[in-house]
Amino acid sequence: MIRKAYCAGLFYPQNPQGLRESMHKFFAPFLHGENTAGQHTAGEAGRVPVRICLLPHAGHIYSGAVTAKTLAEIVLPSKLIMLCPNHTGLGRHGAVWDRGGFETPLGIVPAAEDTAAALLRYPCFAADTAAHIREHSVEVILPFLQYLYGDSLSIVPVGLAGLENLDAMAAAVAECMRADSKVGLVVSSDMNHFASEKENRRKDFLALEALRSLDEKMLIQTVMDNDISMCGVLGAYIGIRAAKALGLRECRIAGYDTSASASGDSSRVVGYAGAYFL
Repeated sequence: MIRKAYCAGLFYPQNPQGLRESMHKFFAPFLHGENTAGQHTAGEAGRVPVRICLLPHAGHIYSGAVTAKTLAEIVLPSKLIMLCPNHTGLGRHGAVWDRGGFETPLGIVPAAEDTAAALLRYPCFAADTAAHIREHSVEVILPFLQYLYGDSLSIVPVGLAGLENLDAMAAAVAECMRADSKVGLVVSSDMNHFASEKENRRKDFLALEALRSLDEKMLIQTVMDNDISMCGVLGAYIGIRAAKALGLRECRIAGYDTSASASGDSSRVVGYAGAYFL
């Protein structure tokens, strides 16, 4: 099954050429070189090999610069488990898109069916397309990954909708990554929503400090105690635990911004962060 592009024309340009040009502009301050297919050709020199990162998923005019800056610093594996929040209420917790692929105007990103099958051996996950049909938090990141990695990219989107089984999910993800060095993990998350610029930054930096400290329990507690609407906190929890299981000991915050930079409205903003684990 191919999941049709749902957000094209809403969160990012619908026209393929317009989207390629938009990607080029986002990456231009950080990377150089492009081939006739619109794919980045500058190679991996100076970029850090990374297996786990966190990326935002808002409209590209708001969060695209943070996404591009983060991805420009790192090199990810070719197969990516993508943990996303469930904004729609559809589907189940631990929903795995296991076949076919995801479409954007830049083409179809195939599902990494072998990695999906490996995850589905664990009872905390289940094959489920309903959670993904109208969920934007994987799709809006894909054009950035397609621009960098082209046809080598494949994905396993996983929707998260509750606190149940997070430790088991993290252990399963880490085991899949240990078994296959070509598997990486992307956590899709925006930060706090709809406070003033000053208050939003205060809340976001509390959550980011817990993330940077690689303390998944502190992250959940900080988000709950401070009413921080970090929509991908469940994925971040799994990401931290998986990172530690793989022996990673540092979380680097690559970029941060709020929607005020694009909108000019600092009275009610959303925060965006990019991070990766080393």
